[in-house]
Amino acid sequence: MKKTRTLASLIIVIVAIVFGSDQILDINILELLDVPSDTTAPIIDTSSVPASLLQDRTFDTSLITCTDNVDETCDVTIDGSIDTSVLGEQTLTITAIDSANNETVETITITIVEEIDSSMYIPEGYYDGIEGLTGDDLKSALNDIITNHTEYPYTDDETDVWDILREADEDPNNPDNVLLFYTGLSIHKDCQQGMATDSLCTYTVNGEEDSLDWNREHIWSKSRGDFEIKEGTTTVLDMGAHTDGHHLVAAERTMNSTKNNRMFEDCHDGDDINVEDVGYGNFTCNDWEFEPRDEVKGDVARMIFYMAVRYEGETGDMVDLEVINDPDATQGSKLPVYGDIDDLLRWHYEDPVSEAEVLRNQIIYQYQGNRNPFIDMPELVELIWGSPADYN
Repeated sequence: MKKTRTLASLIIVIVAIVFGSDQILDINILELLDVPSDTTAPIIDTSSVPASLLQDRTFDTSLITCTDNVDETCDVTIDGSIDTSVLGEQTLTITAIDSANNETVETITITIVEEIDSSMYIPEGYYDGIEGLTGDDLKSALNDIITNHTEYPYTDDETDVWDILREADEDPNNPDNVLLFYTGLSIHKDCQQGMATDSLCTYTVNGEEDSLDWNREHIWSKSRGDFEIKEGTTTVLDMGAHTDGHHLVAAERTMNSTKNNRMFEDCHDGDDINVEDVGYGNFTCNDWEFEPRDEVKGDVARMIFYMAVRYEGETGDMVDLEVINDPDATQGSKLPVYGDIDDLLRWHYEDPVSEAEVLRNQIIYQYQGNRNPFIDMPELVELIWGSPADYN
């Protein structure tokens, strides 16, 4: 009897294939073969699509894909187009259909932004010698240009890092204040850690009064390479990467503590766990990773790339820093590496250089005598590290 049923099933399947139907003689072929019916719409993946594009750059529609839960096949159609010659927001409507005709429709907005011209600040001849170079050759040439900068102490009675950040991160709308990197809050410069008073530094945040102070955040965390060398409790090295203003920013103290020495990671690209909203558009995820708010993602990337070029383990550097893919994200690692490089590259493209970054670069240059090449010439990033797709 079992063989007879099997033979009958095969005959029905063959007939169904011939007639292109999954329903013959009121028998559902998928149920007969114990195949689940597909009633779930496909998922559209736009995680690789930048939120913003520079004017006159190419928009790659192949970055928009879809996946299906049953047979992993689906088709994407795009209604609309992106004209990168026109500044402002532009919208695409994306439709994904699977083989069972389940449909998903999603709308995305991409902002076309004007590329900031920083050439007016670049000294004539500053980048001479880099023409035509790529990869390690370009990295080495840039290192020769930006190394041996003037260093300032972390804390001192004379000009120190505090003084530099008071100017570099000054709120353009209020010269008494600094803009804090991870929160975007504007608070009085004298709300500096160790100086803050409740009468001056009480602010309304999310409808509640809170006392805020700011401190100095190392974008490349100082423990990832042991920037600060100590003997017991005494600091014996307080210069170099530890005090380099190109990766130091004013940050709200508790947010600085939350970021800690976490690696940078996109916590929303579909493969992350333990995602936690820590406020102001910042997130932690996985075991020990941090996603900053959208407004500063490109800034973070360009600071990290600067550090990897400036510090190559040469005399006086103390450390040889490298940007890598999928670094060890544990808190205790002292390896001089940072990542995740594919996310940093994508952030570099999605959050282009801003006018504030250009002005900050110039201020740091006036103190240190060196520049961040990736703010001056953003295209150099790809010439050294490639594109995000190279690390998938």
